[in-house]
Amino acid sequence: MSNFRKSKLTQGLLAATVAPFFLVALPSYAQEDSTSRLEEVVVTARKRSESLQDVPVAVSALTPTQIEQSGIQSMVDVSKLVPNVELHMVTQSGAALGASIRGIGFDDLEKTFEPTVGIAVDGVFMASNSGAVLDFFDVAAIEVLRGPQGTLYGRNTIGGVINVTRTQPTGEFGMKLEGTFADHDRQDLKGIINTPLGENGGVKLSYRDLQQDSHLKNITNNETPENRDSQVWGAAVRYDFTENFTATLAYDDYDHQTQPPDVIATGTSDNLFCSGAIGVNLGCNSDSGAISKDSGYTKSVASEQILSYIEGENITLNAAYSGDNFTVKYIYGNMEFEELAYFNSWGAPTPLFEVLREQEYEQTSHEIQYLSNYDGPLNFVAGLYYLETDSYITSGPGSNFTTTQDAEAAAVFGEVNYQFAELWTFTVGARYTEEDKELNSQTFTGPDKETLNPGFPLTPDYDDDNLSYRLILQRDIGDIGMAYGSFSTGYRSGGFNNRGSDPTTIGPYGSEEVDSWELGLRTQPTDSLQLNVTLFYSEYTDKQQFVVTDGTECGLAATQTCTFVRNAAETTNQGLEVEAVYVPTDNLTFRASYGYLDAEFDEYDFNGRDLSDDAPVIYSPENTASLTAEYDTDILGGNLIVTGTYSYTDEVFGNAAWESYSFETGPDITISSHSQLDLAATLFYPVGNGTAKLMVYGTDITDSDGRVSRAFDAGAFAWQELVPGRQLGVTVGYEF
Repeated sequence: MSNFRKSKLTQGLLAATVAPFFLVALPSYAQEDSTSRLEEVVVTARKRSESLQDVPVAVSALTPTQIEQSGIQSMVDVSKLVPNVELHMVTQSGAALGASIRGIGFDDLEKTFEPTVGIAVDGVFMASNSGAVLDFFDVAAIEVLRGPQGTLYGRNTIGGVINVTRTQPTGEFGMKLEGTFADHDRQDLKGIINTPLGENGGVKLSYRDLQQDSHLKNITNNETPENRDSQVWGAAVRYDFTENFTATLAYDDYDHQTQPPDVIATGTSDNLFCSGAIGVNLGCNSDSGAISKDSGYTKSVASEQILSYIEGENITLNAAYSGDNFTVKYIYGNMEFEELAYFNSWGAPTPLFEVLREQEYEQTSHEIQYLSNYDGPLNFVAGLYYLETDSYITSGPGSNFTTTQDAEAAAVFGEVNYQFAELWTFTVGARYTEEDKELNSQTFTGPDKETLNPGFPLTPDYDDDNLSYRLILQRDIGDIGMAYGSFSTGYRSGGFNNRGSDPTTIGPYGSEEVDSWELGLRTQPTDSLQLNVTLFYSEYTDKQQFVVTDGTECGLAATQTCTFVRNAAETTNQGLEVEAVYVPTDNLTFRASYGYLDAEFDEYDFNGRDLSDDAPVIYSPENTASLTAEYDTDILGGNLIVTGTYSYTDEVFGNAAWESYSFETGPDITISSHSQLDLAATLFYPVGNGTAKLMVYGTDITDSDGRVSRAFDAGAFAWQELVPGRQLGVTVGYEF
């Protein structure tokens, strides 16, 4: 990082540090008596319903209207609207999410690896990133919490949390039907039916069928392969047993027969398969990646399609009892799924390295929360949490292993808010976690899996405990808003590498930790303007650094790969986030966001070598920004909403083995900066007892070419993963 960049950021941090103390001296005053054009946004970032502007945490809240009108079709699209967030799909696992917030990210797929960003659906934490690329339809709200959330959300949330809340059964008869038809033969049929259940309850049934072809023409096989073949159905029952006791039980079944778009091979002479060392060059960029790039990433040459199937079912129970000054909640979740993945060409025009993987996974969690609701200055949240996971994987025929892991984690947590003066509130929270993991790893001499390699099976175990905490000092600034400063810690669990081939690569490795300082302003200076600013500084220690090399590094054949996980690095992540909403008229709304991120290695030890000057922090864009304009007007007896969203993300770097990687001769792991314009026009028109909907939309409308979304150098070979450019479509629907 240049001295100029350091100076610029230091000045910004200094200004933000001093600003709250100047605000202390400002008198409290009220705005002029007027009706605000800004709608209040309620979030549950601290486990209770609060106004977004009162929460001393960096939270971005997306409403159903924003999601529907801003081109947000799945989880990966959320990053278009939220600063310092980077999301992408990991092709080699069923709907797996690669997520990075403020430069703290995870870009792998094994069930024994823990994510850095927590995903929660209806209050249930997903302990694996598989299945986390959710397709949005039945969504009531999305909240993105940036920074460590270890106090109230637990381990593996050191980057942040994304909360997804679905709609509740209404208890009244109603229906919502939609069909979307778009480029690449996309056909997306969705439906929700609500019915009453006596006088005190309701039932909701939902179904979705999504079909879509790949955006890539495979010129080797002269075909456009299928991409999506997904069916999801669910049922939810809500019942009010008394005025104070309510419970909702939900069941979901999903079957994603996904054939991801072809990857492109990008190997160079640095990769074994493209160096001539095996007697032939395979997987070279010139035979695959360069051809696809010349076509604007609209063509591929892969000899075989990737398969990445996932199917499973979820059960969720949310129950709440409210007393005079308290609420008790119980949240139960069970997730169970199976995966099948097959790869062979890895984007090359001939078979490269065959992998067939079958996996099974199950998690069960229980959470009890006690939330006070006192009239006095003190309120608190307290709770207990328990999680159990079981995973199984068998892989071959190139790298032959079978691994199981049983894991448990238990925690007690709490957070207390105390208003000790008229304008001042102090918050202290903590979470204590204990966990245990047991691994059974077997590697075999051949694909028949009949003969174990010497020294196997390996049955290591791992246990750990951690105390995470958060301190917040908050000051109200009259009706204009509030300012806060906070310090929080978080940790990501250690454990095992289930695709390891010997004790060195299997582990265990230790947990990693983050200490984060944050300063924030939440303001509404006028009845039409909301402006929120956050500065953060984080120290990321004992970082679990993933190292992927060819097989010679761990006693395997050179044509195989080794993955090491080592607590080898430390980084400093610091930056700025600005979010604003401006409503100049009742019909026009502007929303803007900007994120600046400086994430760099301070230390990176590999066998005594310091790689901190050579390795970038992956998926950490320096600048992210978005601007949305929404115009709402009555027309021809109906309501028309026109929305335009411009978003920008700086270049980022994918994965590579930095101890041997060369930016001059190695495969390209740079993902270029990207700007995108999305437009939508939606007409709602009353028909009978309901409302008809017609939406015409386009995403990335100024660019017909595709682009790279993920890059990976596996040592022996390398590849890039692609997403499409312009997508035009129409949605028709009816709701009553």
